[in-house]
Amino acid sequence: MAGPVLPDMDDIMSKIRKMNIEMTSPYNDGYMSWGIKQDLYILKFFLDKIIADAPTFVGEDEWLKDKEQEVMMEILKK
Repeated sequence: MAGPVLPDMDDIMSKIRKMNIEMTSPYNDGYMSWGIKQDLYILKFFLDKIIADAPTFVGEDEWLKDKEQEVMMEILKK
């Protein structure tokens, strides 16, 4: 179970999902889609930096292992 979650976490994830839909839409040109992908990379680099600078918490390794297993199961389902 996750700890405290931002009240607007669902909103943040929803906006990122919408970016993905727009980026992969066949109705958008490469210029538009590439701009969206650049924005996603900027978010990724920003989050990578914050996570790298964050302290390590009790139970973090186990939680990460569980999440990695969930991701692997999603890949294997394809």
